[in-house]
Amino acid sequence: MTAFGVMGGAGNLFRPRFARRKILFAWELGTNYGHLARQLPIAQKLREQGHEVLFLVRDTATAGQLLDPCGFSFCQAPICLNRKRLARPPANYAEMLIAAGYFDEALLRGLVRGWLSMVELFEADLVVVDHSPTALLACRLSGTPCIVVGNGFEIPPALTPLPSIRPWEAISDQRLQQADAFVLKHINATVSGLGGSALTSITELFAGSTKLLATFAELDHYGTRNGVRYIGPIFSALPGRTVTWRQSDKKRIFCYLRPDTPGFLMALKVLSTFGAKVILVAPGIEAKYAEELASNDFLISRHPVTLEGLLNTADLVVSFGETGMVSLSLLVGVPLLLLPQNVEQYLIGLGVEKLGAGLLVREPQNENRMRELLTGLLAEPSFRHNAGGFAARYAGFDSNCAVEIVVNQIRSELTQPA
Repeated sequence: MTAFGVMGGAGNLFRPRFARRKILFAWELGTNYGHLARQLPIAQKLREQGHEVLFLVRDTATAGQLLDPCGFSFCQAPICLNRKRLARPPANYAEMLIAAGYFDEALLRGLVRGWLSMVELFEADLVVVDHSPTALLACRLSGTPCIVVGNGFEIPPALTPLPSIRPWEAISDQRLQQADAFVLKHINATVSGLGGSALTSITELFAGSTKLLATFAELDHYGTRNGVRYIGPIFSALPGRTVTWRQSDKKRIFCYLRPDTPGFLMALKVLSTFGAKVILVAPGIEAKYAEELASNDFLISRHPVTLEGLLNTADLVVSFGETGMVSLSLLVGVPLLLLPQNVEQYLIGLGVEKLGAGLLVREPQNENRMRELLTGLLAEPSFRHNAGGFAARYAGFDSNCAVEIVVNQIRSELTQPA
């Protein structure tokens, strides 16, 4: 018995609709704030309804910044510490799994056992899976109900072999098939050793759970899919200081970049001399750069700022391509210039270009090209028009509604007979 007088785990009997439950949030892969920022509003809603919540997180430093102020408990998630260095960038989701520990049966078994132990120790009634394939595998083995919430990149389409995540490269079907077969072999050896049933494909890992894509169809990294549920992005109202645009007839550019963004210093140089009003948010930027470049036209913040009143009055947003910032910008009809850090962000940039609502920086060290892109985006009205068209299609979108969809799905899963 748990402290609340009900049995924990997957074998629970049918219980009253509003009984207090234990919900585990899982985050295994990926970096930065996006995963927890998406999970946090869901967890807050569940806590308001009386449920108990625990986070298993990839990065405890990030969790400390986001979860501690909200009073949520968290633990280190079982993650691969000996990531495999691939000879070339991952070509599909299967190769991503190889890099994350699915290349070795003993390693994968240890990861799965770690997730199983955490589910058992917490006596989880349900797991909310966010970019956590091994947690999903553990739920499959234990029979623990789960739902998958993520953007398009984190939830691959149900295709065999899993499609390429580098559509601009000529990647053979043979390579994709070999990657799938290699990962499937290790998964099945692991689940067999733990008493589970073999999978026929990697996509079967996702088949037994509800999948909610927290993005817009136009921004799906794999392209718009049929038969999936797009609920739209989930945003967190994170604390930040208030900044405002200074009065001027100049164009307004809002920037959110990280110092490890390719071309970061080049972008600073160009933006600081571009002749526009610029507000740059750059967490972790060295103080010397902030001090040297700051001016009446170039405000640099090393800490988060409140976006209300900034995005909707900007003429352009410059970002590294994180789903949340891209979505927020398009929802207010503002075009984007994107400097991606990784393939996931590059793919969403391709989606923005397909919309005609922005451009990708493909030469992150080319100052002249950067100036040309900025000038073109601000001068060509079609970018603003197309961004406005996106905003019109989703007028009235409320991220809180997406949260409600997830919470209602959790309630539905928990009220199903075992």
